[in-house]
Amino acid sequence: MKGNSVDVGDLIDDYCPRCRLLLSHDVAAVVEGEVKKVRCRTCLNEHPYRRGRGGRKEKDDIKSLWDQVLAKMPKPPKKK
Repeated sequence: MKGNSVDVGDLIDDYCPRCRLLLSHDVAAVVEGEVKKVRCRTCLNEHPYRRGRGGRKEKDDIKSLWDQVLAKMPKPPKKK
């Protein structure tokens, strides 16, 4: 990157939905100085720039999933 401007081909970190990881990407498209598309350097998947977000569940969603798992668990034996 040169200064604050971003050019096509620059290296940038972003979340890859195919790899499901935060990885190095090449900038594939820039519109009015803003990154719009990136290409993952690992799997070569091109996708919209996610600003590093993606793949994370909200805390309420995680708690809800945990409650579902616990509901299916057998009850612990009663102590004598």
